Amino acid sequence: MAGQDKGSSQELMRLIIESSKVTAQVMQSLELAQSGQKEEANAELEQARKLSVEAHNLQTSLIQSELSGQANPPSLLAVHAQDHFMNSHLLLELAAVFLNQIEEIEDLKARIAKLEQVGE
Repeated sequence: MAGQDKGSSQELMRLIIESSKVTAQVMQSLELAQSGQKEEANAELEQARKLSVEAHNLQTSLIQSELSGQANPPSLLAVHAQDHFMNSHLLLELAAVFLNQIEEIEDLKARIAKLEQVGE
């Protein structure tokens, strides 16, 4: 990892790993919601939020190091780490919307089923 000191590279790798954990947790939450397990989905999403705070703290630490003059030259690893973090953060934000939409769809399906029973 030319251009990066070992400590910075390790922090960037930690950011990638933590962000990937957030993404995996959010995807698990969405899968649970789609299978009708609303409470479990919300619990997974809450866990993802907690993991996201850890990733955000890592990112903040890296930014503070750069602002204090301990900056490393730009690197593909740094760009990759930021990409993972931003994607996980965006997915986390959208997941709450998706969970609400899944719930609304399930409610509408139930209402339609009741109406179909009345019409028979």
